[in-house]
Amino acid sequence: MFSQSRVLFAIILSLAMAITGSALAQKAGGKVDEDKAHEELFRNKQFPSAFECKSCHEIQFRQWSASQHAYANLSPFFVSTELALLSKVNSTSADTCSRCHAPLAAVLKVMQISNMKRAQFARAGEDFLGPVIEGITCVVCHRFAERYGKRSARAKITKGDIFAPIFGPTNNKIQAEAEKDASLSLVTKPGKKGRKIHGKVEPYSFLRASTFCSNCHSSRLPTGLHNEETFDEYRTSQSARDGVTCQDCHMGKVPGENKGFSKGPGAVIGKTETKHRRLSNHYFAGPDFSVLHPGIFPHNPDAVQIATYEQWLEFDHKKGWGTDKFEDDVADDYKFPKFWQDQNLRYEAREILDEQFELLGWAKGQRDALMKAGYKVDEVVIDDANMSSGLNFKIKLRNAVLGHNAPSGFIHERMVFFQVTVKDSQGEVVFKSGDRDPNGDLRERYSRYVRNGEVEFDKQLFNLESHFMTRTFWGGERTQLRFVPFSAAVRPFIRPPTNSTAILMRPQSARTLKNSIEPGGHRWASYSVDSDLLKPGETYTVNMKLIAQPMPAFFVHVISGVGLDYNFSLRELAKRVVDLSMNLWEKTETVKIGK
Repeated sequence: MFSQSRVLFAIILSLAMAITGSALAQKAGGKVDEDKAHEELFRNKQFPSAFECKSCHEIQFRQWSASQHAYANLSPFFVSTELALLSKVNSTSADTCSRCHAPLAAVLKVMQISNMKRAQFARAGEDFLGPVIEGITCVVCHRFAERYGKRSARAKITKGDIFAPIFGPTNNKIQAEAEKDASLSLVTKPGKKGRKIHGKVEPYSFLRASTFCSNCHSSRLPTGLHNEETFDEYRTSQSARDGVTCQDCHMGKVPGENKGFSKGPGAVIGKTETKHRRLSNHYFAGPDFSVLHPGIFPHNPDAVQIATYEQWLEFDHKKGWGTDKFEDDVADDYKFPKFWQDQNLRYEAREILDEQFELLGWAKGQRDALMKAGYKVDEVVIDDANMSSGLNFKIKLRNAVLGHNAPSGFIHERMVFFQVTVKDSQGEVVFKSGDRDPNGDLRERYSRYVRNGEVEFDKQLFNLESHFMTRTFWGGERTQLRFVPFSAAVRPFIRPPTNSTAILMRPQSARTLKNSIEPGGHRWASYSVDSDLLKPGETYTVNMKLIAQPMPAFFVHVISGVGLDYNFSLRELAKRVVDLSMNLWEKTETVKIGK
């Protein structure tokens, strides 16, 4: 009893001292707040921001700043998808998604919150999480410490501020030469005045190996489901046999094609260029694109210093704010948000946005080039055009990529489809397939208009989007929008596989219904127009388009239960998704119907 009393007394005394000390510290100038600030500064200085790398690596930064890697953690789809998954499985999936989309968030154990509550640039009173917001930022690859292979694991990223070593594909020779130039004032250690740079470049040739990409681009979910198979597709491909790497096509000078690399300085220090060498394109061209306000993305140091994300969302660039045409004619009683009332600030913001639009235009060109290099329509065949058989035709679509399937990546949301419209000589539509409902969805099973019987199901739809197949407790399988297995328990959670997927050749609870085309392979899209819709002797035009879209509009509804970041409405976000569609190919055939 005496011992317990002493312990209790010690606890009470410690609490009293802590409370008293806290009060005294606050009176003495807020030392508690200072300690917290120092703790935050220490935590966030474990990894430098890409903004710190920009001063010497402007070319690489500009390419990366508009890339999907840079967008990975800013994407409102990613944020809401991870939160929706966590809610469905009682948070037992942990940071499975963040490990690839926001590796530093996983390392620092900073789970998903609204990106508008984070700061990319340190301002008074803000929680600076710039490297986390940047998604797959510079140090994620250039401080990737181990050869993970395909482990879908939380990456071991070497910690350290800007002075810590980085890993490069060659060696430290070029940097060592630059350090000898006293006019550059390079500093590789803290406490000295000059231009701060990384300590040295550790040789790490693994950066140029396809296996380097596999940690994220060959991932498994906790259930064992292989949800990203790009690297596995590559391993058995012709490209792998020929020695063509992922980097050759996705970081070369021609997006999607193995046409070599540009040459130039790895760094530009002030106006001094370092020795020219191979330059990799850090845009990493792919199918996705930003739906965000241009003041928020691409990453831009000037943009984040002038305004926060919330303030940028209030800047109506579509109305022409900050342009002479708008500002000269704007009424005196026009209501601007409080932050944007200063005309000079609006002009400054517009200058930044003009740079952003130029960069987004370049990025769109990279994306379009990649997608058009991957999909080729070889021929259109008219089989029948008469009243006895109707109008029957088919289109041959080939995957021109020899390194992986098309589409690849997270194929459960990748849409590549034909839109076909047949019109008579008066311009009246007699047949259509691949058109969208009022929500922007194709007329297939997940269209709400189809489910409600308001539009007809498109039986002839050709779409390469894949689906998750989950097992039910009674009967067989069914497609599902998310990969969460059906739970028999009241309290849902992610169950790891109990049997070896290597033996069963697939996870026990779920699998992928894969519709993509294998490397170098092809598919025929076949269409039949019933003779009841045709007239003998009439001439019809058949318009055919191949369209790629990052994801279906119905996907927005699936994640809406947890809310959407950046104050998006369902309608606006779905519209932006549809607006991102790319027309990869188009052709019109004229057909006359015989008897």
